[in-house]
Amino acid sequence: MDIRHASFTDVLEQYRPMIYKIINTLHIYRDHSYYFHEGVVALWTAYKQFNEEKGSFPAYAYTTIRGSLLNVLKAERHFDDHHAPWDKEFEEFIPDNSVSLDEQINHLEPYVVCLTNNQKIWVVEHIFYGKGIKEIAREHRTTEAAVKSWRRGAIKKIREEILKYKKMNE
Repeated sequence: MDIRHASFTDVLEQYRPMIYKIINTLHIYRDHSYYFHEGVVALWTAYKQFNEEKGSFPAYAYTTIRGSLLNVLKAERHFDDHHAPWDKEFEEFIPDNSVSLDEQINHLEPYVVCLTNNQKIWVVEHIFYGKGIKEIAREHRTTEAAVKSWRRGAIKKIREEILKYKKMNE
């Protein structure tokens, strides 16, 4: 079939098995219709961008479809790596709303004892009151860069304290 003179509908019918085969070889076992759709979009891209001087259409279509599906899988993996599903272990870190804010801050005291006053301000204002960097900077009459520095230092020191605590309890 000459791709230049074929309609996309004809090309899709001819290359439909190829899309399913690629899905199968990539061991995609869920959301077949979603990945098939992505494969069709990739086939459309190959159909529109194909240059016969650079090779055969089947090879170009295969490479384009497979590459597109791999990119989708990579994006989903990246999302999954950065967005953890709910885990029962996280519940111990959720503040108990039946406890007053002062009691919650006191509970946090062992972890923030090593912080500077400004770092403690960031912890309390951001974590307990949900204020953003701009708001904290405005209220304390400082720059956003200063508040970001407080945040970086506080996070670093709190992580170190948590690691110390974990090592002590092992």
